[in-house]
Amino acid sequence: MPLHAHADGLYLRSPVLHLVDGTPTLSVLGWDGAVDHLVRITLDADGSAHGRTATPLDAPVHSLDPYDGAPRTDAAAELSADDGTARVEVVHELGRSRVVLHRGGRTTLVFDARGIAVCPAVASVDAGTFVAFHHDVREDDGRPDVAKWIAVRYVDADGAVFEIEGGMPDRDRDREGVEQSFEFPHLVVGADGAIALFGRGSHNFYRQDAGAQGFGPRAPRSDGEWGSRGRRVVALRVGDVVYVARREKKGIELSVEPAPSGGTPRFTPATVHVQSAPTPTADPRPDPAARYGKRTYFGDLQQHSAHSDGLGSADEAYLRARDRYGDDFVALTDHEAFLGKRTPPGEWDYLTCVADRYEQPGRFAAVYAYEWTGARYPGPGHKCVYVPRRDVPIVSRDDVPRGADLLAPLRAQGAIAAPHHIGWTGADPEGHAEDVVPVWEICSCHGCYEHADHPLGQRGELHDQLVDRMLARGLRFGFTASSDSHGLLYHHGECRTRDPYRTGLTAVVCDRLDRDAVLDALRARRCYATSGVKILLDVTVDGAPMGSFLTARESAEVEVRAEGVTDLARIDLVTDEGTVASFPCSGVSASLTSRAGGRYVYARVVQADGEMAWSSPVFLR
Repeated sequence: MPLHAHADGLYLRSPVLHLVDGTPTLSVLGWDGAVDHLVRITLDADGSAHGRTATPLDAPVHSLDPYDGAPRTDAAAELSADDGTARVEVVHELGRSRVVLHRGGRTTLVFDARGIAVCPAVASVDAGTFVAFHHDVREDDGRPDVAKWIAVRYVDADGAVFEIEGGMPDRDRDREGVEQSFEFPHLVVGADGAIALFGRGSHNFYRQDAGAQGFGPRAPRSDGEWGSRGRRVVALRVGDVVYVARREKKGIELSVEPAPSGGTPRFTPATVHVQSAPTPTADPRPDPAARYGKRTYFGDLQQHSAHSDGLGSADEAYLRARDRYGDDFVALTDHEAFLGKRTPPGEWDYLTCVADRYEQPGRFAAVYAYEWTGARYPGPGHKCVYVPRRDVPIVSRDDVPRGADLLAPLRAQGAIAAPHHIGWTGADPEGHAEDVVPVWEICSCHGCYEHADHPLGQRGELHDQLVDRMLARGLRFGFTASSDSHGLLYHHGECRTRDPYRTGLTAVVCDRLDRDAVLDALRARRCYATSGVKILLDVTVDGAPMGSFLTARESAEVEVRAEGVTDLARIDLVTDEGTVASFPCSGVSASLTSRAGGRYVYARVVQADGEMAWSSPVFLR
C-alpha cells in the first residue's frame, strides 16, 4: 500500500507499525506546512486500510518511537531503544562507543570499541534479547572506517553475549559504487526463533533473515536510485506475517511479508571488547596565528546524513569530526528540500538540538546549518546556510526559489550562505552579496573550482562559473572548503580519495572556539580553504589579515607563513593576472615576503604530495 508523500495535503514521514487495542496500525507524522499531525491508519490482513485519523499535535515532533508510536522530541533519539521488556543504549566517551543492555535488573555490556556505534534496536524473547546497532569499526583490524554495518548480538538470561554463527555473507565495508553500507536496524523475531533484520543502505532498504542455517542474503526493497529516503524500515509481526513500512522518495510504502522462519540461529561467543585503534594525538606544529594572540581551528562545513540523501545519523557527524579526525568544528548541512525530502520544523528542531549536545565551548563547535538546494545552472545552484540561533527557521527553496530573493530573509536572520560545487551547479553571481554570502566553498569531494582543468579535478563543465572568472567580474568573497560527503567511499567514483570526509577543510582564525566565533570568522573572511589536510597558513597584505578590503593601491607587501603536514613544494601568489609569483619550498615550514598588485591577491600553498591550501583573498581595490 503506497501513501504519497503529500497525501491529503500532509508531508508524511517517520512510519511506525504497532498494535493499538490489538489491531495492526500504521502511524506516521504528517506536516501540513504549519503543524504536525499524528496520522493513524488501521490495517487489514493484506495491508489495506480500513480506518484513518489525523490529529494535530500541540508542538513540532521530529519522529515517532519505532516501538510504540509515541511522539519523540528528545535529542538522543538515535542512541537508545526500548521494546517494553529490555532497553539498549549507546554511550560515547573519549572516542569509544559502548552498547549496553538493561533487562530484568541486569546490565550487560554488548560492544565496546574505539569508533562510532549508534541507532540500536532490540527484540526480546523469553530466553534472552537480540540487540542490533550499526557501527564503523572494521571486523578485520578493529579500526574505524567510512562504511558502516549492522551488528547483531544475542544476550542470554545469564548475560553472556553471542553473535550468529557464520556472520553476514554480504558484508563488504570496501564495496565501491553507488550502493554501500548497511545501517539503522530493526528486528523481528519469528514464532520458531528465526529473525528478520531490516536496514538501510545508501540507495536501498533491505531485509536479511537468519535461522538455524545462519544468515541468508540481503534482499533489497527499494529501486536503488539516488534520493532522500527515511532512516528506518519498521516491521511488526502478527502471526505468520510481518507488516513492513518505510519512507521511500515518493512516500510511505507498506507491504505484508512472510514472517521469518527456519529455527533459532546457532550462536558463537561475540567479541565485546574490540582492540583499540590509536588515539588521535595533539598537533605539535607552531600555529602562525599565535603571534596575534589567536588560534587556527579546522572543520568541515558541509556534509550529509540519512536526514536527506546521505548515510548515518545526525550524531555521527559530530562524533566523527570530534573523535575520529580531531577537528575543531563541523556543520551538518542536510538538504532541506531535495529529491522527495522536506524538513519540517520538528525535524529541524531535532537537528539543532543534536548540535547543541555536542557544542562544547573551548573544545568543539557544532554549527547550525542546512543546504538550500536551488535549481542547477542557469538556476541559482546550491548554497549552505549557516544560522546563528536555534530559533531561526529554515528558508526553503520551495518557498524562495531564487538566490537573489534568499538574501533578504537570511540578512534579517543574521544567517550567512556559501555556494558550492559551482562548476557543476552554478555560482549564482546574481544572488551574491558580500554581507550575506561572504565565503564560497571552492574545494570538496566534487573537486576544486579555483580554475578550469584543476589538478585536483572537478565535476561539471561550467568554466565561466569558477572562482577565477567570478573574481575577475569583481565579486568579492573568501574561501572555504568542505567534504560535502554523503558517506560513500570515493563518493560514487567522483572523489579523488577513498575517504570522502577528507576532501575539503575550512580553517578559521579566532581568539576562542565556539559556534559564534566560527560564524564571525566566516563573516569577516578570516578563514582559508584546504584540500582536506590541516596545512597551517597565515597571510597578511600590508599588515592586514586575509579577507580584508583595503583602500586602492597599486601594489602591497604580502607576507606568507605556512606549516605543512608533510613537505611543502611551493607557494604561489595569485592575482587577477593569474599566478604572478611562485616560490619553491623545502621542508614542512616556509615563509616569504613579496609584493603584488592588481585587484586582489591570495596565496596558494602546494605540498609535495599535491594537497593544497588557499588563503582568502585580500582585495586591493
